[in-house]
Amino acid sequence: MKSRPNLPPLDPNQRYTIDESADYLRVSRPTIYKKVANGQIRLIEDGRRRFVPGVDLIAQSRPAA
Repeated sequence: MKSRPNLPPLDPNQRYTIDESADYLRVSRPTIYKKVANGQIRLIEDGRRRFVPGVDLIAQSRPAA
């Protein structure tokens, strides 16, 4: 996982790559795929590329109530 200290704020209308998603949530790529398998995060497929909706990242980054 690459270090990206200056990430812009998450946009709920944007889609993010797996690497960007891992950076925002501060987890590894395999953890992102585990969250997808558990139904916690959705994937958007565009051809061969996969993206995570910003709204799902925002929901995952909030503390559990």
